[in-house]
Amino acid sequence: MPLAEAVRTDAAVLSSPGVVVLVVFVLLYLGVVLPAVWSRQSYRRQAATRVLELMFGQLLFVLSVLAGLLRR
Repeated sequence: MPLAEAVRTDAAVLSSPGVVVLVVFVLLYLGVVLPAVWSRQSYRRQAATRVLELMFGQLLFVLSVLAGLLRR
């Protein structure tokens, strides 16, 4: 059963919070940040910039809510 244990260990590592955060960051970077910087069409850059601003706004909101919950 060493193979089954190895597979279980790898699945546990891939589902750790650090890996999940890294994957989400990479996907957001590739899907939003790069088009905002490297697109030749201004409408794409503007749309990507708006999405990035919305995401940062939501992130700040969630962090403020979490900070409020942690203060209790």
